Amino acid sequence: MDLSKFKPSDWLKVGGGALFFIAGFLNWWEVDLPAGLGSVGANGWDYFWTTGIAWLLLVGVATVTIMQVLGKKLPLDLPWPLVVLGETALALLLVIIRFFSDGTGVDNTGLSRGIGAYLGIIAAIAAVVGAVMGFKESGGDLTALKDMNKLKAEFNFNKGGSGTLPPPASPPPPPPPAPPTPQ
Repeated sequence: MDLSKFKPSDWLKVGGGALFFIAGFLNWWEVDLPAGLGSVGANGWDYFWTTGIAWLLLVGVATVTIMQVLGKKLPLDLPWPLVVLGETALALLLVIIRFFSDGTGVDNTGLSRGIGAYLGIIAAIAAVVGAVMGFKESGGDLTALKDMNKLKAEFNFNKGGSGTLPPPASPPPPPPPAPPTPQ
C-alpha cells in the first residue's frame, strides 16, 4: 500500500474510523462500586442505536476511503464525497447524543463517562473534519447543501454521478447565419 497517496483528509477519515473502532469496545459509562470494589461500565455496543450505528458508519467511511485511495472500484456509482459527509455528520450527531444523554444531572451516584466516550467524540469530530476537507477537495461547495438543485447539478446526479464535478461546459456554438429572404 502506497501511503503517499493518502491526503490529510483521507488520514482524518481513516484515523477517525480506526479510533472509533477501538472506542466502541471501551467503556462509555462507568459506575464506581462501593467499598473500593472497582467499577463497572457499559461499552459502545450497549448503546446500539447511538454508538453502534455511529461505529458502523465511521468504520464504513474509513473502508470506503481506503478503497478509493487504492483505486478500487466502489460497488455503486454515488457522489461519494457527499455520502461520506452525510455519514460522518450523522455519526457525530449520534455520538453527541450519547455523550450528553446519560449521567447528566445525576448527583452522588458515581456515574461518569468512560474513556470510550471521550475517544469516540474525538474520533467522530476528526472524521467529520476529514469529510468536509474531502468534500471541498472534490469540488463540493458547502453553501450548495442548502440548494438541492445546485447540489444535483454539482454532483451530476441525473447522469449517474461519479462524485466529482463535471468538466466545465464549453460555450454553445454561434447560431448559423439566417438564409437570405426572397424578394
